[in-house]
Amino acid sequence: MADAIYADKVRRARAAPKEQKMGWGPELFAEACVRMKDGIRHQFPHAIEPEVHALLLRRLDRLRQVAEHGIYFRQST
Repeated sequence: MADAIYADKVRRARAAPKEQKMGWGPELFAEACVRMKDGIRHQFPHAIEPEVHALLLRRLDRLRQVAEHGIYFRQST
C-alpha cells in the first residue's frame, strides 16, 4: 500500500509543470527543517527552542559546506 502511494506521488510530481515544481522548493525546505528539528529534539530531549534552532542552523551550515566542497577554489596567480 505504501509503495503504491509513493509511486502515485512520484507520477504526479513528474507530470507537474516546471513552474509548479519551482514553487515546491520553499515548502519542501520548511518541511525538512521541521523534520530536522524533530530529530534534534529526539537527540537532545532537554534542549530548549533557542538551542534547537541554533543546532539546526549549525547542521544546515555543515550541509552547505559539504555541498560546496570543491566547488570554490582559489586560482593561483
